[in-house]
Amino acid sequence: MKLIRFYCENICSGVTELDAVESHHLLHVMRLGVGSEIELFDGKGALAKGVVCEAKRKSVRVEVENIEKTAPRTEKRVIIAASVAKGQRFDWMISKCTELGVDCIVPVIFERTVKQATGISYINRCNKLAISAAKQSSRLLLPIITKPLDINECLDYINKEYSNATIVFGGFGKESSGIVSLSNEISDVAAFIGPEGGITADEEKKLGEFGAVKVRLTDTILRIETASVAFASILCTFRDDINGQGVR
Repeated sequence: MKLIRFYCENICSGVTELDAVESHHLLHVMRLGVGSEIELFDGKGALAKGVVCEAKRKSVRVEVENIEKTAPRTEKRVIIAASVAKGQRFDWMISKCTELGVDCIVPVIFERTVKQATGISYINRCNKLAISAAKQSSRLLLPIITKPLDINECLDYINKEYSNATIVFGGFGKESSGIVSLSNEISDVAAFIGPEGGITADEEKKLGEFGAVKVRLTDTILRIETASVAFASILCTFRDDINGQGVR
């Protein structure tokens, strides 16, 4: 039987304690208790099996039996740089991109982005959504989620952290290449998704200065979260294709 998985930021040999949120989930949602076998993951590649050895109302301690580690991906990474969207639309996008295997999510504030909250509580909320999606999808490595950045900050960040990345953004017309035409020799790919009002001419020029390629997803206009998940689906499928076709 598949073991239920819980998040633990710091997994160590011996006894590990879950935080209040995960303790509540284990005790009051999943109805587990002392003696239950579970899995723990830390979002950084560690996966442990253990047994609940102590359960209080707001605290659970787990006896860790063994720890396996998976190294983070160093190439063929997928970065989604999407305009911040209103409310639950962006929440949904975070969850689905995590499920699909996106490596980094950058909330971007374009000129036409509708202003949203961008403080530490916003970042914490995004991380909690990613943790929940990772648990559901059995993903070991959480995506990196940055604080909201403007387009210049985002391009500088990608240039620094993913220096070999091919940058793409959505467009229409004959000058836009079909996304499936991307070479399987590409390493990292960063996809920019603008706001509903579109990116400005100055922003498109800035993307061009970084070698960005205009690509076409469909002949229809997509909302932010739809385009983000479409990019994530295509790029992660190409990368993970077991037959070695497409972007990997």
